[in-house]
Amino acid sequence: MSHIDPSGETRLSQPFATRPAASEDAGRPSRPSLGIDRHHLRAIIAERRAALSAIEMEMVARCEEAAARPAPRHVRLDDRGTWDRGMWDRYLSAATVLGPDYMPQMLRLHAEIERLERILLLPAAPEARAA
Repeated sequence: MSHIDPSGETRLSQPFATRPAASEDAGRPSRPSLGIDRHHLRAIIAERRAALSAIEMEMVARCEEAAARPAPRHVRLDDRGTWDRGMWDRYLSAATVLGPDYMPQMLRLHAEIERLERILLLPAAPEARAA
């Protein structure tokens, strides 16, 4: 890129600014600093996990509600060992119907969590390790 000085002279600028290497870093191989705030990244991951959990719980509650509608009296909703075949069929049918409403959000959040966790696994910047 070129710049024009007020005197009218055209000069080329540096493509990027560089900083002088510190003497202690001279022996180490150079790694790019990503400038990642790991605490903030962990908080974002926790928020995404909480959102995913809330969506999953809402879907499960709606499926359980569908399964329990004509349930026999001896069946306990919180004990799936007491569920009969009809309850399981209603539960799975509701999950199939609700899937298109919930799955895109759940899959998006799951993919975001995976990407953020991969970023978290990247090596820390040298200045972050010293702190």
